[in-house]
Amino acid sequence: MPLIFGAPKKNPHAQDDRQDRRIAMAREHYLAGKVRVVTTDEMPNRQIQGTFGLLVCRSFSFDNAFYGLVAQALDVNADAVLAYRESVSFHPEGDRYYSCYGTAVRLKSEK
Repeated sequence: MPLIFGAPKKNPHAQDDRQDRRIAMAREHYLAGKVRVVTTDEMPNRQIQGTFGLLVCRSFSFDNAFYGLVAQALDVNADAVLAYRESVSFHPEGDRYYSCYGTAVRLKSEK
């Protein structure tokens, strides 16, 4: 009877904690070299097995935008992000808004 007694209360911090853990995991994978991010349209000496499509992540923090993009790549089981681009928008109040985007791909295994 949620309409009579109201909706159950959600913990707003639980979603923030989950997002922070996701960003931290993406950061660890990127720094360990498990996910590669390149600005070129192909990975040197590697062939592309499959393409997952365009990924876009935006945030007021560059780290959250970049590692959010890496987290999205991990979510679709990608090995790399090709054609990586980033941009920043400046708001009149002085805030910066970062956008990071690229194409998530799966690479063929090395022989």
